[in-house]
Amino acid sequence: MEMSNSRIRNCSGCKFIYNWREMKRYLRHDLIVISIFWFILFQITMGFSQDLGRSRGIGLRGGFWNAKNKSSKYSSDRSSPFVSLDWDASGSITFFTRLKGNLFLETNISGLGQFTVDADLNDGNSGESTIGAIIPLLLGCRYDLLPAKYASPFQPYVGSGLGPYISIEHLTRQSYVSERTDVKFGFYGCLGLNVVIRSWIAVNCDIRYHFINFQTEDDYSGLQFCTGLNFMWGKPHELFHIEDTKVIVRDIYPAYYQFYNTYPLALVTVKNIVSYPIEVNVKSDIRGYSERIQESGFIQIAAGELRDIPVRALFGSKLLQTSQQKSTSIVLEVEARAGATQTKSFSEQITIHNRNAWDGKVDKLGFFITTDDESILHISREIGRTIPDLQKNGTRNFQLAKVLFNELKRRGIGYRSDPNIPFYKDDRVQFAKETLESGSGDCDDLVVLYSSLLESVGINTAFIDVNDPEKDIAHVYLMFDSGLPPEQSGLMSSNEKRFVLWENGSDKRSVWIPVETTLLEEGFEAAWKTGALQYLQEGILRNGVSEGWVKIINVE
Repeated sequence: MEMSNSRIRNCSGCKFIYNWREMKRYLRHDLIVISIFWFILFQITMGFSQDLGRSRGIGLRGGFWNAKNKSSKYSSDRSSPFVSLDWDASGSITFFTRLKGNLFLETNISGLGQFTVDADLNDGNSGESTIGAIIPLLLGCRYDLLPAKYASPFQPYVGSGLGPYISIEHLTRQSYVSERTDVKFGFYGCLGLNVVIRSWIAVNCDIRYHFINFQTEDDYSGLQFCTGLNFMWGKPHELFHIEDTKVIVRDIYPAYYQFYNTYPLALVTVKNIVSYPIEVNVKSDIRGYSERIQESGFIQIAAGELRDIPVRALFGSKLLQTSQQKSTSIVLEVEARAGATQTKSFSEQITIHNRNAWDGKVDKLGFFITTDDESILHISREIGRTIPDLQKNGTRNFQLAKVLFNELKRRGIGYRSDPNIPFYKDDRVQFAKETLESGSGDCDDLVVLYSSLLESVGINTAFIDVNDPEKDIAHVYLMFDSGLPPEQSGLMSSNEKRFVLWENGSDKRSVWIPVETTLLEEGFEAAWKTGALQYLQEGILRNGVSEGWVKIINVE
């Protein structure tokens, strides 16, 4: 006997029963929609899933529980007015937190809803219905199978757990109603897949098998399939630790900007804490002062290895515009990659000094020399035009150095002693242009001026740094390269105490002329005589050179 759909719907015991053909049609439609959804999700996650998963989260899932090892079904015998519907649906809430690495602790609260109807369509009062629920309260572990070095959006995992399963059943059979509650312990094993979209959200599919036995004839053991979303927060899975940061240079002197471009300002000690190699890149930026972000480049660090990575900054001439001392920060970002990428940022306090500040180290005094300054080039060009032939007898450097020195005397440039500067204050050095404009300077100012002029016309210079243990104040003067070999020193002077034979960092020695620049007002001859005498007395007779308190520092 063929029943109409309307009669089935009007049956009091079968309000949720619909035609099987119609259900299959909707099922095919759903499968098409699900396939399109997963294809689009795959495309999205391939571009946006490079973040590492975070340490805590909650999963919201829904699906089916194939309890009692039978599938949900609807059946009807055309020769009989009797129909049967057996349908299970489940959902779950999962809380998880990272224990270590890829291992997570999970707390799972699930719910299985079971709806069973056996009804006689000719008799709306006959048949029976069962509404049941099973609520597992489970504690388990999950282990992600792929390490973080594989930058895949698809993260498969396995897991297991155990806990109490609470069973509630409500049976209606005509006028008879009964309820039953039972609690048993069971366990589960699972295989799942997280599709990571961003570090805070992932799509989840999970297949579990529950091992439970409430009663032999009513066993809820079976497969559970759920799908849903994981929402995550907290710290991501770490690839590395920053063990230490050593700031090498806390005081930045603008005149040294070229030096800082090659010298590390700090060392960042990074430890690889995963079981595979990672690559680490350190970025640095001093906002408002550095030209752009400077990178160390990716450096490979083996599993468990500690590595010191140098931090540099890229400065330009705009640093010389700093007119007063300021405190600022160097912002550091440590970027690690092993398929996925992880970054950590922090900052260190530093001080930017004013453009004329000098820390008193003579080996840094050369950074104040400006051979390309227009005021310096103007003097050297003017002097070059007034001397017809400086190559005569091979004394070009000597003759030109003498004329330039006396030109400074003619311009009225004189010596002015330093004020008393407290030990915690910077010394101040004038650039050559500033000394020309002010008309005076102390020993380091005049050395910088004269050296700038000599270097601008191709004459090599060197500083003579004197830290006499018998005096409270250090002193600096210079010497220049005459360009003559030792065997031609007689062209300078027959007195060998008037010059210094020095290699200047090369294998060939040449004749160098010491000059005391504080004697500008007395002229070149007096400055030369005094400079040579100082070097003889302090450097040679008192062993200043051999004992290290008289040093010759080449200007490069």
